[in-house]
Amino acid sequence: MLEELRETLKSNNLDYLLINTTDEFLVEYNELCNCARYFVTGFSGSTGDVLLSKNEMWQFVDGRYHEQADAEVNHNTTKVVKLQLGQTFSNELVERIKPNSVIGIVSKKVSLNFYKNLKSKLDKKHCKIKTLDFEPVAQIVELKTSDNNETVKQIALSISGQSADEKFLKIIKKLKKEETLLDTNLENIAYLTNCRQYKTPFSSVFKAKLVLNKKGAIIFSDEIFETEIGKYYKIQPLKNFDKEIKKLKNIIYTPSTINFYDYSLIKRKSVESDFDYIKEMKAIKNNAEIEHFKKNFARTDKVVNKVFELVQNQDNLSEKALADEVFKEYKKQGAKQLSFSTILAAGTNSSIIHYSHPSDNKKITDGDFVLLDCGGHFEGGYSTDITRTFVKGIPSEIQKKVYTTVLKMFLNAYHYKVTNKTTGFTLDAVARKIHKQSGLKDFNFNHGLGHGVGINVHENPPTISCGIMGKRVLKENMVFTIEPGLYKPGFGGVRLENTVYLTKIKGELKLQSFSHVPFQENAIEYSLLNKQELKWLKDWQAGK
Repeated sequence: MLEELRETLKSNNLDYLLINTTDEFLVEYNELCNCARYFVTGFSGSTGDVLLSKNEMWQFVDGRYHEQADAEVNHNTTKVVKLQLGQTFSNELVERIKPNSVIGIVSKKVSLNFYKNLKSKLDKKHCKIKTLDFEPVAQIVELKTSDNNETVKQIALSISGQSADEKFLKIIKKLKKEETLLDTNLENIAYLTNCRQYKTPFSSVFKAKLVLNKKGAIIFSDEIFETEIGKYYKIQPLKNFDKEIKKLKNIIYTPSTINFYDYSLIKRKSVESDFDYIKEMKAIKNNAEIEHFKKNFARTDKVVNKVFELVQNQDNLSEKALADEVFKEYKKQGAKQLSFSTILAAGTNSSIIHYSHPSDNKKITDGDFVLLDCGGHFEGGYSTDITRTFVKGIPSEIQKKVYTTVLKMFLNAYHYKVTNKTTGFTLDAVARKIHKQSGLKDFNFNHGLGHGVGINVHENPPTISCGIMGKRVLKENMVFTIEPGLYKPGFGGVRLENTVYLTKIKGELKLQSFSHVPFQENAIEYSLLNKQELKWLKDWQAGK
């Protein structure tokens, strides 16, 4: 394959080729069977693109995937670039590109924002970007998506809280008379239409593009819809999009979600908007959505508690067997599917932050950490997300110290006195300060403290991290995770995650958890907790 791809470099006069993880809709979780990057390097993580040159190849991964990438790629052909907190992919990419070079990118698989960012950096090195309207990897292997013949269904109004028509009327109030909104973000379209589909594993959205103005909305999609979306919506085949979009003027688009190919169709008659109308609306959940989350997490809690019982009471369980039990329990609780691939890691595997291939060969034995990170899609198509780390049997002193430190990180971030100026950056800093003071310097915390949760298990806004995206103010009825973790290769890791929402109680902003799974009592070193933390823990364990 590498030989054939390097022939593509030669035939297209390229020095480098960017090979992407995503698809033309820029989805976060692209199936491996449709992921060009996976076929090239064998790395199976959800993110992490590849740069190919005539003689070298680099696989870029963030902190969640450092160990996994090392384990999965062929180091004879691939160099793993391990991005640290604060490092950006574009900077590290450009660093490896020689001056006066030409780099090829697939125009349908990069956002306009990424293109502009990359171009500004490459201009300084006198490099050029050549856009390709074809996928070179697809000329060598077949890239395809799953198809289980699932149709698109509309969720109940009791779950969405607003009809698709009501949402449409809210959006058009923000548009001028002649303006047209183009949105190709699948979560946005699913949210606006109240429609869901379970055709792709770990996804409740459907493939579509949206054009909306004061006259109405057109959904370009090849999927089969069981019911009409609403009186303001029409459906056309996806193949009509290129032709129809060229007829429109005064188009508003979001540069972070439109791919470069679609932008090229409209660039002469469009206006860039930094404000994503639908994304901002869906970030603030209404009361019906909050109540639905509560029901979903009550069912999710039952799954996690069941797994804890199995870990403690059954011997000779493998990671794979336990992960299979997670799936069965979610189905038993009424889940349509999982919201992401279950992370079930035992022993030293628990240090691999996104360990998503539970093994039949790895048996869970006394003294092992067992890290479970799981979630499901229920009838509303919203995601649940929770992590618990257990110790089978009696924990060691160092296991208790690590577990308790992570617990302290969670409790202090969760109980932080939120104001109307608090950001995700603030909460992230609270947790990192506790890690820094713990003395556990050889344990890393190479991911953000949390992320928004919605139709996608990772939603933005909000972002709970030390990056620039974390500096946005948290707002009432935002839903997000708090998930501190500490990891040490060769030893294992602990992550404790709860999905929470910001609400007002007696006029004051407070975080409330959807989940009420207790923490493992015998894994806690109580002497490490101060008086306030002991009270918080007591209340949590009592379900308060």
